[in-house]
Amino acid sequence: MAQAETTIDVLIVGAGLSGIGAAAHLTMQCPNKSYAIVEQRADMGGTWDLFRYPGIRSDSDMHTLGYRFKPWLHEKTIADGPSIHEYVHETAEEYGISQHIHFGHRVISANWSSPDARWHVTAKAVDGGKERHFAARFLFMCAGYYDYDQGYKPDFAGEADFGGQIIHPQ
Repeated sequence: MAQAETTIDVLIVGAGLSGIGAAAHLTMQCPNKSYAIVEQRADMGGTWDLFRYPGIRSDSDMHTLGYRFKPWLHEKTIADGPSIHEYVHETAEEYGISQHIHFGHRVISANWSSPDARWHVTAKAVDGGKERHFAARFLFMCAGYYDYDQGYKPDFAGEADFGGQIIHPQ
């Protein structure tokens, strides 16, 4: 027996800076539209939740990277990771977004159905639990460009002969 689909207007994939921003815009500009967010990690924040090494910071100023609707008011324009992570959380709290997030679920398929005029999306629990099924009129991909399972590792000529330590931030 197939599990029932949750039918919504918009499905957002990713609860990082972009996904939370998209949800806030939906809340403000389309208050009658339903939405959900699927996030594979256990917390929102994306990059700013994943990377926690000492000294992590944005390489863009927060007046540009941040939300127009929630101006960056902190003293440091080039912000550290924990401050950005907190900013994402504050935004989600202010706009009631957290209740719409399905943490610990990775999208494994997204199929458009012309007869239904909807996306049919399956997300599997990362802990091996049950799948969730969504039917959405609009699919908003905010998953970023990182492979959270394994960082991109380019080929380096002579790497096998290198005697030093190679460190990858992910």
